[in-house]
Amino acid sequence: MAEKFVGIDLSVCNTVVSCSSKDEPSAVVVAVNDVSNRSTPAAVGFDGKMRLVGESAETRISQLPKQVVNALPAILGSTEAARANYARFGCLWNFTEDGRIGPMSFGVRDDLTLHPSSVLAPLLQTLVSYAAGDAVMGLKPGDEGSVQNFELAISTPDGWSDAELSALRGAIDILGWKPEMTHVLPYSAALATGYAARFGQKLGADEEKRVVVFVDIGYSQTSISVAKFMPPAADAENKELAVDASSCSDETLGTHAFCASLLQHVNKQIEGKGQEVVKLASKRGARLLTALQKSVKELSMLKDTTLGLECFFSDEGDLKVELNRGQFEEVIKPNMDALVALVQRALTEAGVTAEEVHSVELVGGGMRIPRVQTLLSEIFPSPKEEGEEEAAADSTGKAVSKRLRFSLDGASAVASGAAHYAAGRRGLKAKWDLSAQTSALGDDKALAECREVEAWMAKVNSEEQLRLAKGNELESYIFQVRNMLSGPDRALLKPETTEPLVEEASRWFEDAHYDETTTLQVYEERLAGLRSALEEHGAAYYEKKAKEHDAKEKMLDAAAAAERQRRQDAGMDVDKDDRKMAKSERMKMATKNKEEGNSVFKAGNLEDAAARYQRALQHINKFYMLDLSPDEKAEADAVTLSIQLNLANVFLKIAATVEKDQGKEKAEEVYKKVKFATEEALKIDADNVKAKFRKASAMEKLGDLDGAVKEVKSALKMDPENADLVKLKEKFDKLQAAQTAKAKKIYGKMFG
Repeated sequence: MAEKFVGIDLSVCNTVVSCSSKDEPSAVVVAVNDVSNRSTPAAVGFDGKMRLVGESAETRISQLPKQVVNALPAILGSTEAARANYARFGCLWNFTEDGRIGPMSFGVRDDLTLHPSSVLAPLLQTLVSYAAGDAVMGLKPGDEGSVQNFELAISTPDGWSDAELSALRGAIDILGWKPEMTHVLPYSAALATGYAARFGQKLGADEEKRVVVFVDIGYSQTSISVAKFMPPAADAENKELAVDASSCSDETLGTHAFCASLLQHVNKQIEGKGQEVVKLASKRGARLLTALQKSVKELSMLKDTTLGLECFFSDEGDLKVELNRGQFEEVIKPNMDALVALVQRALTEAGVTAEEVHSVELVGGGMRIPRVQTLLSEIFPSPKEEGEEEAAADSTGKAVSKRLRFSLDGASAVASGAAHYAAGRRGLKAKWDLSAQTSALGDDKALAECREVEAWMAKVNSEEQLRLAKGNELESYIFQVRNMLSGPDRALLKPETTEPLVEEASRWFEDAHYDETTTLQVYEERLAGLRSALEEHGAAYYEKKAKEHDAKEKMLDAAAAAERQRRQDAGMDVDKDDRKMAKSERMKMATKNKEEGNSVFKAGNLEDAAARYQRALQHINKFYMLDLSPDEKAEADAVTLSIQLNLANVFLKIAATVEKDQGKEKAEEVYKKVKFATEEALKIDADNVKAKFRKASAMEKLGDLDGAVKEVKSALKMDPENADLVKLKEKFDKLQAAQTAKAKKIYGKMFG
């Protein structure tokens, strides 16, 4: 039985992972990556002896364009299709005529060429580890002790052919995962599955059928699917909604195509100024593409924007182009015509009319573009009902149809639907069967060779990570000793003897850390030798510090005893942990209390969750009082940030209940706790989007609408496509409009 159910949105640009557990299979959440982001670039890179995956690979593209494989899912098909996509996305890494990736430099080899399945395998392994834990990285093909504890569903474009599926099967075989526990479903099926789960597998009381159109405008492609949801038969064992779905897709229509059209517009302006036009398949092209993507997002919210890049041209000149929404809509008109045609074809092939459609769910990166919403509103206008107010207008002033919906999270809807599918919610019949799919690797000999190369790459990377970590440990120790030598007890370290030792170690490290021949063993010997010398010559220093530490512990114990007595004298019964603990134990207790808080929160016990999170903070506060290394402080900061964010979320839910049951005034005290928790989180991470969202929610409830709007706008600059932020901004815009109208009315009465 699988412990985890994992869903992956395997997109060309960014991937998303969602998951649930066997205990709560319907409680699907997005699994963040190693830097706490919800999406992970579909990229794998090779830097010396390190194999980089996701974020770490993406950050190296500008320095190592030939060594970082981006847009990986786009080159899994036939050689002809792969080469076409390679050119379309402006890839710069090496790609052979027969469709292999390379030659790459890695480890001791400069001629490494890999089958696309061999590059896809570590990406999939890393993505699943975000949901199922690091144990995934230790699964070895053919190892009887290796147990696959997860069931996986990978969602891919509807237009995938047998070639892409074969490459995916090859990657699964390289990893040694069970094909029967790996499902592949098109985006349309994932969206329909996620929608059914979102609405509790139920239709309205009078509904016999609901027709929903899903418009998914992604980075590389657009799919339009039409799903018909029907109640299960009375005698059916499975009480989930029955689903019949069809889809049409355009593999070249997406936000990348919009950016490519805008690139042509920008190049005309560049050429008109006598400057060299920019090719997409270049370093400057990659940089400009990133800026164009940002401009498209900004033009979805604003009427105009400035595209600016410093030191962009070969003469160090800047690029500056003024853009407005009208220009953008003009250059993407052919793309919009293609979108309208695709919608009409999807309706025709599904055998339904626009009038029969209950709602249109928009997802993907293009969902917020005003022109997209306007065109869809024209195809699916709001139903006319007597006495009904006019539909709300979009940012262009044109009415947006009430049938356009954003009830699914546009960024994670596909991955979440896939996770529900992995957990057994399968109202749609599977389109593909990976266990019956032939591998692109061909025979067992080719598979064995790929597994051997994968094992070698993983070993080289692991050893390099250990080597670099030990080098970092040595560097940190050198900085630590320098701080000790600049402190008030410097004399106890015998600086006349120890300072030359530290400076010599520092000079050696400055040369050694650039030399890949410096082995792990050499770093270990250097670190051990330096520590031994410092402990020998600075024995008096360490003895004094040990006494100071013991004295501090006694002081803390005395303070804790006094506090216990004070609570007892006051008749208080507070659950507070005053045990004396080592640093590692204190951190374990904080983490344990935090995880307990997560569990009871999921069970709906909000007050208990808040108490456990606060208990975790008590442990963290005591941890901060100890002598911490930079790494220990960073660990404490990360745990504190997570706890404060969770605490703010709990208090928001408690406040909503209090406001409903006891009134707004009583709830304000709880909303103040939300604001305090988010402010503590922002002290650690000033740009944390979740903290800003929750702070804004509390500030609005506390009557500070202007401050709430400021927080939301700040968060949107960092995450313009965050569905929750967009909805909150729309809510605040309406509240501000109502306040303005009320003020005008008041002043009108005063002076009119």
